[in-house]
Amino acid sequence: MGSFYVNYTICHTDAPVVAKALAGRSAFVTPAQNGCVVAYDAESDNQDQAIVMELGLILSSELECAVLAVLNHDDDLLWYQLFSNGDIEDEYDSSPGILESDSGGEIETPSGGDARKLCATFRSNAAAKVQAILSDTKNYVFALERHAALVRALGLPEFAVGFGYKAIQRRKIPKGLKESDLIRVS
Repeated sequence: MGSFYVNYTICHTDAPVVAKALAGRSAFVTPAQNGCVVAYDAESDNQDQAIVMELGLILSSELECAVLAVLNHDDDLLWYQLFSNGDIEDEYDSSPGILESDSGGEIETPSGGDARKLCATFRSNAAAKVQAILSDTKNYVFALERHAALVRALGLPEFAVGFGYKAIQRRKIPKGLKESDLIRVS
């Protein structure tokens, strides 16, 4: 069984302000690292892309910043949406059709993903490397591996990889963090 998680990497350095934007939800918020805060939302962990999109739009609008919402489904699919100030700026799907019941199990070529836009958003100069990560069809057996490579290339906090709300609720804390570092929103 592969990884299942959803999280939001938010271009914001004030974790309490991010936690306030999540008021009324069950969530965890990390301290800032590399200019970003990571949020793990309970409802989003159900892997409903409409809910992930709605929260990404809300956070980017309310916080007036960029938000990268990432969904890993059973390590077969890495899907993200990039939001900026309440607008969807980019979307990526490593395995289009995999969540559709009529896909017949066929894995298609990755779709979407604008490496230049991602790099501009996160101030990375690795556009060629990011493009290679997004378009690669052979070297990433697991979506978690692709997500980790993308996080490294963009210079994002490593605790964005492999964790969602449910894991943290079970006290599986990302490397580099302590449970006391996290803000719990409820």
